[in-house]
Parts: sequence; C-alpha cells; structure tokens
Amino acid sequence: MTIGERIVDWYYENGRKMPWRETTDAYKIWISEVILQQTRVAQGESYYYRFIERFPNIASLASAEINEVMKYWEGLGYYSRARNLHAAAQQLMNHYDGKFPENHSEIINLKGLGPYSSRAIGSFAFGNPTGVIDGNVFRVMSRVLNDFSPIDAPSTRTHFQLIIDKWVSDVASSPFNQGIMDIGSTICTPTQPACLLCPLEDICGARREGSITLLPVKGKKMERKTRFFHFYLIENEQNEILVRRRPAKGIWGGLWEIPNEEVEKLAWDEKKSKYENATYFHALKHIFTHFDMELQVFKLPISHYEKSEQELLISKMQIENYSFPKAILKIFEKYKGESL
Repeated sequence: MTIGERIVDWYYENGRKMPWRETTDAYKIWISEVILQQTRVAQGESYYYRFIERFPNIASLASAEINEVMKYWEGLGYYSRARNLHAAAQQLMNHYDGKFPENHSEIINLKGLGPYSSRAIGSFAFGNPTGVIDGNVFRVMSRVLNDFSPIDAPSTRTHFQLIIDKWVSDVASSPFNQGIMDIGSTICTPTQPACLLCPLEDICGARREGSITLLPVKGKKMERKTRFFHFYLIENEQNEILVRRRPAKGIWGGLWEIPNEEVEKLAWDEKKSKYENATYFHALKHIFTHFDMELQVFKLPISHYEKSEQELLISKMQIENYSFPKAILKIFEKYKGESL
C-alpha cells in the first residue's frame, strides 16, 4: 500500500468534520482557507458562517463596501487578509466572469493567495493532483522522512513539494491533503505524538531512529521586539469619543483607532504622557506576529487636544458601526464598563 493510499484510507475513517469539507464550492473553500491561515479551527468556524451568510458568493463580496467587509472580519486580526479577499473578488469579477479559475497558475495570481492556499483551493475544489503543505504537513513529512532540513528554508519547501506531489499522484488529492493535515494536527503533534495510532507509524524514519522529538527543525528565530505606545481616550462634554482611520498599509491597515503614539520605554515605565492633563487609565498587551505591543491608555479632555480634520467624534453607541482592531475593542470594553 502506498503512502497516499494509507493516508486516504485513514482519512475516510478518521477525518474531522468541517463545514468547508462538505462542499466543492471554490468560493467557500477560499474563504475558509483565508480565515484559517492565522486562526484556530474552533474559533474560525463561527466567523466562516457569519461571513458566508453576508457574502454568499464572489459577486456579493466584490460589490460590497470595503468598510463592511472589514467589519465582518473584525476580531480575526491580520486585516490585510480581508482587504485581499475583497480585491481578489473584484479580480474574479473583472477577469474571470465571477468564476474561480481551476488552474493553479491562475489561482496563485489572485490577490493574497500564495503557494499553500492556491494549491489547497485547487485540490479541495477541483481535485488538482498536487500536495498541500502547511505547518502540520511539514511536521509529518520531516518525521516520516527523518529529514533535518530547516522547514522554514525555501529549498526545503521546494524539496518537500516534489515529494508530496509523488505521494498524492496515485490517489484523490482532496482526501489525501485533508488526511495528512489531520494526521499532523491530531496524531503527529509537536509534543507527545500518538505514534501507535498513525497510519504511517511503521514507515516513519523518525520513529525508527528515535528522533521524533528533534523534528521538525526550524532556522534561528529573530528575537522578538517590544514596542511601547500611549493611547488616548479623548472625550468631549457630550461623551463622544475621538477616533481616526489608519492608513491602508501597515499594522491595522484601513481600520479605525483612537489617537496614539509610540514612546520610549522610559516614558512607559514612568506612566508619563506628554499631555499634562492626561490621566492614566489602564494598560494592556497586544501580540503581533513579529513584535509585542505594550499599551498604556490615558484619558484626555478634548479641550487639551488639537483635533485634526481627519479625526471624528462618535458616540459610544456608534462604536459598533466602525471596524476597530481587537486591542482597541478591549480598551472600549473596559471604558464602557466603567461608565455603566
């Protein structure tokens, strides 16, 4: 029995049930793949249903206002994904008559789609005979092959892609890819893998050589940086809050926020704002992919702040009408709770 046959047989008996696995609609599969890029399945499922209900097809997503798309993405983070979805939907309407292309070389040219997601959509929606490699698959493959090549090296991905394409060549690609992903997430886990339950246990090189805990290998990680910010809750006499929109590029691109500035650690340690009339409110931490953000929140009367034309005053009831990043929503939650 080939590796592909082992994995497919295992999947039909043990594969996880997920709503996007019950369809071959490329649009729904696309939405699920983008949601799950940086989101756990348990968290992503409710967002998937909510998003699909509002935007059930390519045309509805392409014709929507970007502000509404961002609002429906609120809470998932990595907001460039939502902007890319919207842009790619318009690409599909303008160049493909609102239909998803089946060829990998065309799928990968859509905004925001890379090697993994383009192959996943091609396999799950159209049965394209290609292997799909994510973090779970990297772990399974490196252990089965007993391969100590750094999985974050481009040469390793190229090499593994050739191998997995051979594994999938004699079976249906969708159950194969779903199966090897499930094996990685439920059996061949980072710690304490359940080897005796794995359909590849008897051919696993790392199992044979006793190197399971050493694999996969990753290159040297860059040291995480911590950045410090002061955020300001600026309120007028009508209890309206000052907000502004971020630039389209950069962190929280296109979302709304409250006025803030990056500060030196010394100012952070002293809880000292540049505004004499600002009063300290509370602090929180927000984690990005490449750095940690330490936030201190201050309250400041609007009479001591010079409002720009780009900044708006909104009521607390209007907060839900704007798309804010999760960190700002946490600030508002505490702020509104205190006001009750």
